[in-house]
Amino acid sequence: MSADDRLEIMEVVARYAYAWDAKDAAAYAACFTEDAELAVYTRGREAPAISERGRDAIESWARRSHSGELEGMREPDAEERTRHAPGGVVFDALEGDAAQTRAMLFETRVSGGRSTAIPQISGVYTDEWRRTAEGWRLSRRVLHMDRQ
Repeated sequence: MSADDRLEIMEVVARYAYAWDAKDAAAYAACFTEDAELAVYTRGREAPAISERGRDAIESWARRSHSGELEGMREPDAEERTRHAPGGVVFDALEGDAAQTRAMLFETRVSGGRSTAIPQISGVYTDEWRRTAEGWRLSRRVLHMDRQ
């Protein structure tokens, strides 16, 4: 895999974070392949807390999440801002049109007129990538969150 491939994957990692923080479900979903899988596990649980398959389902889930429609989420706050800070991207496998990476996640949130960001989520993404006609895209993203 070339340095250009690595840079393109790293850019998609950043675009994913910016799209989520901008509450842009379409741009968020565009980071995935059409048949992608997204799963989120919380510490101590064997079954995923979130499990979506396919770009359309991932986009729909993101829209519901951004609007506060998901069970257990608080009401959306017009002033609320998240900041995803993915980092420490490691390339575990690099072969032709497929790659596997890991990245750490640290997310903060500012809401209710506060001026200080509060840590919300930390964890590790385990990703599978596929080169498509659109460029490198996530074909499987699994987040293992540190919290329960």
